[in-house]
This record gives sequence, C-alpha cells and structure tokens, in this order.
Amino acid sequence: MTELALICKPLVEPTEILIQLQTGQLLKVNGSRGNAIIICHSHHAELAGPGAGVGGLFDADCTRVIPVGNISLVYPESRSERQKAYVLRQNWISFTQHAMNTYVPLQRAKLIFMLLHRYFDASIIQQLPDEVIAQLVGVLPRTIGMVRQAEKVQEKRSLEVEEFRRREMQKEEERRTVIR
Repeated sequence: MTELALICKPLVEPTEILIQLQTGQLLKVNGSRGNAIIICHSHHAELAGPGAGVGGLFDADCTRVIPVGNISLVYPESRSERQKAYVLRQNWISFTQHAMNTYVPLQRAKLIFMLLHRYFDASIIQQLPDEVIAQLVGVLPRTIGMVRQAEKVQEKRSLEVEEFRRREMQKEEERRTVIR
C-alpha cells in the first residue's frame, strides 16, 4: 500500500466504510464475484461491485452502506487503477440502470431482482432490506415486498410440481415392477 493512502489496512466494517466514504477519499471495492457494496444516499442507492471506485466526490453525502457478501475497501495505488475503478463504477451504475428502463414500478422491482440473482446468491439477496433494494430502482419498499412474496409463491409452486412429478415417476416405476 502506498504512503499516499489515508488508510493503511482494508476496511471491512460498515461504520468504518461509511466514515471513510464521507471523507471524500477514493477507494475501490476489493472482492470477487458475488460481493459488492450498496451505498445509500438520501433519495437513492447505488450498487458498486468488485473493482468499482467508491468514495471521492461520488459518495461524500452517503448516509448508509450495506456490504453484500465479503467485501473490503482498499486504496487504488496507481493512476490506472483509479481510472479502472471509475470505469467499473460506471459499469455498475449502468447495470442497475437496466432495471430503470421501464416506467412500471412492479416491472422495475422484478428486473432488479433478476439482475441481482445474476450476481449474488439468493441467501444474500434475502438478507437485503426492502427499502434498500427499492432505493436502487426508485420504487416503494412495499413494491419490493410484493415481488419477494410472488417469488416465494412461485418457489413453493415449483417445489410442489417437482414433488408431484417425483411421486408420479415413483408410481410409474412401481407399475413397471409389478408388470415384470
């Protein structure tokens, strides 16, 4: 780590991360696929994944941070690392922007869940508060709750169909055994 860094070790605690982001120092998300940080501002939230730049002028007004998975923040040491971090931050903003391409709130909520499922385990997504996911796409938290409920119902139906098919296959196998 360079002497220019204001921090000497990776940040991992949400309170440490929030305080450091509010100082205006540029950091980058250190982690692998399935890890990210959600940065909450007063009226919206942004998702920043591995390699993305955080802090700086982007996030001086952030009010809350939610680590997703096992992340830490580190200081980008070179100019090229900082440039790459900026580009990756823009890519993550574009990623969530895809869910914003529709005016229908329920559709936006469904799309953000589809996008989140592409990068994160379902168990991680379940832990995220409705109000934070809502801020990512500009919908009400109850809209996110409706989509979560619909997903649960759909999952339950899928399990019931799978169980029905398993029993039917078992019955068919028993019939074949009796015929032999």
